[in-house]
Amino acid sequence: MQRILPQLDVLVVDCQATAAAPRGHLLELGWARVGTTVTDVHTRLITLPESERIPPAVARITGISERMMRDGVEASVAWRELSDQAAAFAHQPAPTVIHFARFERPFLRVLAGDAPLLDVVCTHDIARRLLPDLPRRSLRALAGYFGRAVGVLRRSGDHVAATAFVWRELVQLLDANGVSTWSALGEWLAAPVGSAKRSRRVWPMPRDVRLAIPDAPGIYRMLRTSGDVLYVGKASSLHHRVNSHFRHQHGLAERTLEMLSQARAISFEVTASVLEAALLEADEIKGHRPPYNVALTDDDRAVWFTRPDLGGRRPHASARCRVGPFSSAETLDQFASLARANRAALGRGRWAPDAAIFDAGFARLCAAHHELSRQDLPMPARLLLLGARLWREGRRDRDTDVAGVTDDRVTAWTPETAQAALERLVIRASLARRRARWLTRLVDATVLWSEPGEASARLLIIDNGEIAFRGAAGANMTPPIPAGHRRPIASRHQAFTIARFDRLRVLTTELKRLVAAEASVAVRFDVAPPLADARLASALSWV
Repeated sequence: MQRILPQLDVLVVDCQATAAAPRGHLLELGWARVGTTVTDVHTRLITLPESERIPPAVARITGISERMMRDGVEASVAWRELSDQAAAFAHQPAPTVIHFARFERPFLRVLAGDAPLLDVVCTHDIARRLLPDLPRRSLRALAGYFGRAVGVLRRSGDHVAATAFVWRELVQLLDANGVSTWSALGEWLAAPVGSAKRSRRVWPMPRDVRLAIPDAPGIYRMLRTSGDVLYVGKASSLHHRVNSHFRHQHGLAERTLEMLSQARAISFEVTASVLEAALLEADEIKGHRPPYNVALTDDDRAVWFTRPDLGGRRPHASARCRVGPFSSAETLDQFASLARANRAALGRGRWAPDAAIFDAGFARLCAAHHELSRQDLPMPARLLLLGARLWREGRRDRDTDVAGVTDDRVTAWTPETAQAALERLVIRASLARRRARWLTRLVDATVLWSEPGEASARLLIIDNGEIAFRGAAGANMTPPIPAGHRRPIASRHQAFTIARFDRLRVLTTELKRLVAAEASVAVRFDVAPPLADARLASALSWV
């Protein structure tokens, strides 16, 4: 008599490779015996042929480097270990579970030769039949749908554990559909399945849950069934913004569909204003580290401080590096290269112009702008003056009418495009320096504002980069003098972390929004009168 699926031991396998077969080569093989419990997960890195290298895209998504491959073994060695595990099963060939087995089967077939050691079922195929309305059925989407996170890097060990989790969840659904044994599962998978598609997507998120969200400003959190936060967002209307995620039927990015396949619940927090929602969002993202937020995360980011000439950056302020904070190490490095007339200012390798084109572009830059001919100032100061003037004249760091220069890259290097790219760079550097000065002042500040169309005012007090108070303001109130207005610049710089930097950048963006909407807003830094109206608009135009 066959054991029922919940009691059946299966072999879970995962492969990582440089590409799909037949072009790809195995990078990693992982497996585990799974029943009512999961035994230890075994993984082996697989050595590549002498002529093969790990493609950069594969190294990025797996985290596997050429150096790590020194610990690899021959594929035959890893297969022998896996075969020994498979041979220990009572049923032969061993019942084997793989997610998206179409990828793994060709590699395993080559390793096995003529030996029929594995009887493979695919959790993707099972889910396609059991959950036909789920927008996506990748391993990350399926595991998240059932309440489990999958690591960012695609590694066999993590994927084996995630596949085991998904398998056990699917077994429960199979049993509810009358499929309770391995042979019955094979027959069920072999039966034809209808291909009819719904006219509209069906989302796992219950419709009544999202429709009940209030029409008010605030933040929301997309949640798995486990309560894990998938995504944090802000909104001027929570009801409108949350439901907008589910209205689009076409043109959604794969990443969005993957997230919405996992989102089963929502939590939210109403705020008194849009500005406060924006500030709260920045802090919530740092606290929860949601996998589907890109902006305002603190992964692989730092704030930087430099010398007055914007050279010699470091992650902490010092007596020498006393200018900052800056968020873009790339801009600082490129500007420092430009000050030395080094073509590294425009990129490296295949993204850089050759030396002759860079020199010609730099000569055009110097000839076109009088600031660069001044002999009483060092080159970095001249370049910053040029950037400030170009900005005052209405240039923006992405504005150009030069053929071969798009919004985010140079498509053809010529002396003219090199000059245009250098002008963009000096504008970015000049603005970054002015923004650094503004953010340093904002470390201790008070803000009084009213949202557009609102009569009531709100007061925000920033003390040493933290929100010390936010609440209703009295009628005809003036922003109070910040308690830390005498704090030295060096001490203010010591306060900067990525969280504080982002918080003050978000606040700055919200102040710009209010000024553009002609709302009532005033900012105070010290005993001097608050900045408001035209003076505030002028200050914000630089940041």
